Amino acid sequence: MRTVMRAQGVILGKTIELLHKTDLPDGLPVMVNICAESLSLSEKRKLVDELCGSWAGDSSLKSIFMEIENDRHYSHF
Repeated sequence: MRTVMRAQGVILGKTIELLHKTDLPDGLPVMVNICAESLSLSEKRKLVDELCGSWAGDSSLKSIFMEIENDRHYSHF
């Protein structure tokens, strides 16, 4: 049986990470045709928002940035 589907993904070294889940089982051998696409400005902004937004609930950030600020102002070379 041959299944044909189209999926977007990101290349990470020798791995292609798909952006959405498929119903295909892990370990299934597949053939891949790669068509590189440039991201539009709005797609780039959305990606930045997704990546930076992952820190939104991290309570340790305030102390980390305070430590960086103290190091910048009070460290002596």
